[in-house]
This record gives sequence, C-alpha cells and structure tokens, in this order.
Amino acid sequence: MDREDIKKQITIAVVLVFIVSVILILTGSAINLSIRGTQEREAQKYMKEIVSQYKNIIAAQTEGDLQALEAAAAFVGDGGAVDGKTALPYLKDYLDAVNGSDDFIRMGIVTPDCLGYYIDADGGEHDGIDVGDEEFVRSALSGRRVISDLTEDRMAEGSVIVYGVPITHGGKVIGAVTATRTTSNLADIIGREIFGGAAYLHIVDKEGNFILRSSHAVIQKPMGNLFDDGDVTEETRQSILADIKNGGDSFASFRYQGEAYWVTFIPLDLNDWQIFCLVPQTFLNHNINAIFWVFLCVMICIILLFLILFLYIYSLLKKEHVTLQVLAYKDVLTGADNRNRFVTELPALLQAPVDYALVLMNVCGFKFVNEFFGFERGNELLIHIAGVLNGNIGEGERFYRDNADRFGMLIHFDGREALTGRIRKIHQEINRYAAAPNQEYRINCNFGIHIMRAEERTRQCPSPDVAINGALLALNSVNGNTSNPIAFYDEAIHEKARKKVEIASQMHAALANREFHMYLQPKYYLNDKTLHSAEALVRWYGADGTIHYPDEFIPVFEENGFITELDMYMLEEACKKVADWTRKGYEVRPVSVNQSRIFFYDETYLDKFRQIVDRYRIDPSMIILEVTESVAMSNLTQVKMVIDKLHAMGFSISMDDFGSGYSSLNTLKDLDIAELKLDKEFLSEQSTSRRGRMIIESVIHLARALSITTVAEGIEDQAQLEFLESIHCDIGQGYYFAKPMPVEEFERTVLQV
Repeated sequence: MDREDIKKQITIAVVLVFIVSVILILTGSAINLSIRGTQEREAQKYMKEIVSQYKNIIAAQTEGDLQALEAAAAFVGDGGAVDGKTALPYLKDYLDAVNGSDDFIRMGIVTPDCLGYYIDADGGEHDGIDVGDEEFVRSALSGRRVISDLTEDRMAEGSVIVYGVPITHGGKVIGAVTATRTTSNLADIIGREIFGGAAYLHIVDKEGNFILRSSHAVIQKPMGNLFDDGDVTEETRQSILADIKNGGDSFASFRYQGEAYWVTFIPLDLNDWQIFCLVPQTFLNHNINAIFWVFLCVMICIILLFLILFLYIYSLLKKEHVTLQVLAYKDVLTGADNRNRFVTELPALLQAPVDYALVLMNVCGFKFVNEFFGFERGNELLIHIAGVLNGNIGEGERFYRDNADRFGMLIHFDGREALTGRIRKIHQEINRYAAAPNQEYRINCNFGIHIMRAEERTRQCPSPDVAINGALLALNSVNGNTSNPIAFYDEAIHEKARKKVEIASQMHAALANREFHMYLQPKYYLNDKTLHSAEALVRWYGADGTIHYPDEFIPVFEENGFITELDMYMLEEACKKVADWTRKGYEVRPVSVNQSRIFFYDETYLDKFRQIVDRYRIDPSMIILEVTESVAMSNLTQVKMVIDKLHAMGFSISMDDFGSGYSSLNTLKDLDIAELKLDKEFLSEQSTSRRGRMIIESVIHLARALSITTVAEGIEDQAQLEFLESIHCDIGQGYYFAKPMPVEEFERTVLQV
C-alpha cells in the first residue's frame, strides 16, 4: 500500500466521518424539532387545562352574582310598577344578607326612564341619577343579563364592575336591578399563584386592552395594551388577535428582556373578555429540556465515540501502513529489500550518469541444503548471503532478495574483469558459511549479468522488467553450471529467449495444423544387416517454410509440458502408419516412439495408449516405447510399476540414452525392459580406449545375460560397426546405415526392399 493509497483511505474515512456526523446532526436537529414541537403542544395543553380552571372560577362567580340579582329582581317585580325610592330599604336588607358572599358595594333600581336609585352597603342613598348613557343599563332594560366593562364608579372613586338584570312583570320589563362590585374579587382570582407563582393571569378584551391586570405581572410599568411592550412579532400579534376575534383559543410565544414565555388566550364567555396567561418556557419545559439535554449529551458522546473510533482506525491504518510497507518492500526472513522495493527505486537509480550492472544470482541445489541440513540451516544460509551482499554494496548501489534462493544486485560497472573479480569475492564470502559443524559443503552459485551503460540509457532507459529479465536470461543460461557460473547477457542469449517464446507461441497452432512430421530412421540387425525396426523422429515444418529440428523445440516443450501432447501425436502417427503398412501388405516392422517422463506419473495416459492402439487395430508389440535413463533413475519404483502395466498391455519398452548420465546397473536388474539403447556419446567416448571398449563389452554381455536386446545408436563409420559386431551387439542405428527420412522415403527405400 503506497502513500497515495493511504491518503485515499484517510480521505475516505474523513468523508465518512463527516457524512456520519452530518447525519447525526441532522437527525439530532430533527429530533430536537420534534421535541420542541412536542414541548409546545404539551405546554399549550397544560396551560389550557389550568387557565380553564380559572375561567370556570370566574364564570361561577359572575353566574352567582347574576343569580342573586335575578332573585332580587323577581321580588321587586312581584309588586308591579317599580318605585325606586320605596325599594331601597329592601335592597339594603338584601345587601346586608348577601354581603360576605357576593361583596356588592352598592345595589340599585333603574326605572324605565333610566333614573337610578342606589343604596350603598353602608346605607348611603343616591336618588334620581340619570344613567341613560350607560350601555349596560340600556341592555338590562332591554331584557338581558349584563355585566359592564371595567368602569369608573360614579358615586365614589375607583374602578368597578356593574351587574344588571331586568325586572319583569307579566312578561314585560318594568325596570332593572343593578349591583356594583369592586375589581378586588376578580383581582384576587387572577392574582392567585399558579405554576408555583411562575405564571401570570390577566383579563383583556378582544383588542388586547387590559380589562383587569394582575399585580403579579412580568412588565411592571403601566400598560393599557398587552402588545405595548415585549418582543412580539407583528405576525404573532395578528395571529393572536385573529384567534380572539373568532372566539377561539390562541397560543404563542413571547419574549421579554431575553426570556421566553408561553402565552395562551381563552375566552371568558363574558362580554369579549379573554383570560390571558403567561408562563416562562423554562418552567413548563424543564422536564423536556432535561430530556433534550440528555439527548444532546448522548449525541455528543456518540460523536465523540465515533471520533475516537475514527482516530483509532486511523492509528490502525497508520500502523498497518508501516506493517504493509515492511511486507511490501522488505523480505521478512533476511531483512533485505525485496523485488517490489528494488523495482520501485530502480528507475531513479538508472538516472545517474554511471555504468551499472544488474546481477542476479542463485544457489545451485539449494533444495538439497534444506533436505540434507534442514530448513533452519537453509534459512541461515539465505540470511548469510544477504549479509554478504549488504557488506559488499557501496553508495548508489542496491541489493535485494528476489525469491527463494535468488538475489539481485545493482552495482557499478567498471569493466568485465573488475566485475568478475568482485563477484568471485562475493562467492568466496558466501562459501564461508558452514552448513554443518564438521562437514564441508561448498555453496555453488550462478550469476547472470545485464550491463547497462549510461550512454545507452540516455537514448533509451530500460524498464525494471527489461533490466531484470536480461539478467535472468543470462542466469538461466548457466543455471547449474559450476565450472563456468557467470554469464553476461548478450544478443545470442536474447535471440535464444526470443526463439523460445516464438516456439511456445506457435506450438499449439502447429499441432492443430499438422506441421509436425514423422521421420523414420531404420535400425538393423548387426549379424545379417536385415531390418529390425525404425525409430520415429519428429521434424517441424513451419507454415512459413522454416524447418525446426528437435534440438530447437524439444527442450522448450519439455520445459512447458507440451511434450506430452507431441508424444501422443507421434504415437498416433506411428500407429496409423503401422496400420497402413498392414493394409498395403508390407512386412511390418516395429516403430519405437519416445515418451516423456510425465507419462510415468499419470496413469490415465495408459488408457489413452490402449485407446489409440485399439482405434487402429494393431498389435501393441509393433510399438516400442522408449524411456530415457534419466526418467528411470528419477523414480525407480513408479517407473517400474508403469512399465509392468505397459508390458501387460503388450507394449515393448526400450531404455534410451543409456550411459548419458549416472548409469546404474541396478536399473537393468529392476526394470523389465526389452531393449537397451547405448547413447551415441557413450559409444564414441568409450570405444576410443581399451578400458572404454571393455566397459561397453561388459554392458552388452550383461544385457545379453538378462535377455535384453542391445541397440547401438550413432554408428557413423566402419570401425565402430566392426567393434560392435565383435562384442556381439544386437542392433545398430546411425548415419552409417541411413539418416532419418520422411515416411514416404522410408517406405520406398527401406521397407519395400
């Protein structure tokens, strides 16, 4: 993970934190609005309930007063015509009787001509007063129960409220009874403490003018209208007045000197009066405010926890970045830079105006170090190599562990001789490692070198892959070579690699297009020179007319596994030709076909052999399957089992290239082979000395004793032939008899003869 990836992840994390925070804030705001809405509704409901109780108290008070007056009016009306002067003693007695419960300060009789006769609670009388200008008097004389607005007392100082009810007789209004009350009674009602003394009650008219203002008020200065002071918007004012005029309740908020209040208006059903209640929002909302603050604290805690989580994740990312940097750019075992780090830094290093050599090295037979001395010793060897390379790297140079036992170096190039000497010095230091305390084990290494001169890099600087691949191709060209372990990348190596890639890219199409042709080389009995059999060899005729010989493509096919498909193709071609010869009436001879080592590790191929033979209806003994000595030596038990199964199917088995490797006579003892082919190099080398001739003779005599037919390949002259005849070799093959030839030529010149 590079710096850009870390920045990207941190950016994503920050954006996520921001988004989540915004969501939490929006959610909190929505919940807050919901709480505020609930808060307002609950406050409105609660205030209405409380104020309605006071409305009912006032209504009961006024209704009681009016009922008392109606009782007096009924008594006065029983006498017929109203005589205000004569009725006053009765009203005085009535005042004395009701005061203490109704607390009227005056009662009176109003005649139809609007003259009033009044008597005070203390006995004072007021006769013949014209009250025709009083609207409530006219309303009472018209037959209605009425209560006046707050008015100035005509007979004394102070504001009073006057009640009036009609006096009827025979269904006609013959006057009115009035009673005057001070405002103290209503003031006592609206002055009572509500909400623990935090709320305030007033009585106003439909315009907001105070009818009766409680002494317990928010605004202490004199006011005629409730909207004369306080922070009330015009929109709120108009809304309240509209609700009052429509006779309905009203609820709103009100601010005064920075404090918020809830206000409610409820009609008294008395004139156009309203009970106006005002209470601080903090008093009604303290429970909900507590809930809100708890919620706010929870939200803040969540955001803080989320922030802590983010910081924790960030620290983990940062720690992971450091860990990944180590894993991405360091070899865990040796502590050296790995290929990723080297490839990352190489382009910058190659900008320097100096000649460089990129060196790849590996340990020959490293797997045997693990097998013989243990993996711990193998790891110690790798750590030792890393230490040696680190000690031999100068300024502006680098080394790294590529993979397994392969290491790389970028070092200054001061000529081939100096570079070779430096590499040999490194090799000597590597060999100071002791795999076992009392056992000397030489650590052989191979080195592939790609020289990159500064002048050439100014024209075209190679990419890291090109630079490393050049050294790798050179390394592969000497892999396993202990006598000459150093190779320099050049055009020949490049061309060989190009050819290898070209072959690999064309092989499948070539097989599908039948570009592989079978050649046959005859094998003869040496005693009478008659034809014994033929070996099937392959030639590749490319679509462009190019002829590829086996030594060009067989190693490539063996390396990439395509050899199995080619071997199966050649087996089928040989079976097809044997079947064709049988149909034509030729004297059929066996054909030997090479088989790769892979067949001996996958028993499903045996079924394919049988299927091919059955398809062409030939005798399996007409096919000789050749297996190389190296295959037999690699896994003797497995090869022996497969050979036994092939014998049971009717195939003959030949061991090819005997003597080309570490030949073992046990192989001849353990494997049930029908034919032993002496490698041509073995024949040419051993037949030139007396000891060598004795060895070949002994091998042939041993094979004859084991009833194994011997075949000598690569016979090129008369001297070799005479030697083989003298030691009783059974069969010969080589250019002395005939070169490999196309099938048609073989039929014409060999088989028909």
